[in-house]
Amino acid sequence: MIFAPHILQVKVITPMDKDEFGRPIPGTGGEYWQEVCKCRCDDNTTKEFSSDNGSVYRPNYHVVCEKRITVKAGDEVRCMDGDSVRGQGEVYTVKSTNYFNYSELWM
Repeated sequence: MIFAPHILQVKVITPMDKDEFGRPIPGTGGEYWQEVCKCRCDDNTTKEFSSDNGSVYRPNYHVVCEKRITVKAGDEVRCMDGDSVRGQGEVYTVKSTNYFNYSELWM
């Protein structure tokens, strides 16, 4: 991809450790943002998806990644533009191409 000004990050949540009695240990676990790849994040207000039960979903952002990614539907992701957040949300659908080495996701 020629134009990839943003960075895609996925939220990683680590559960709290437990002691020998099964109680959570304070100060362990947590969450952080892990960088996945460079991407382009566009505002999306025109594309609509219909689910099997007939409900219509209009995602807020369309993200094109410069490589194949392992992000799944339901993951929490965000696109960073320098130090500011360009777009953030839950992934609705992910598509990968067969011939070209890029992926698309809608959130």
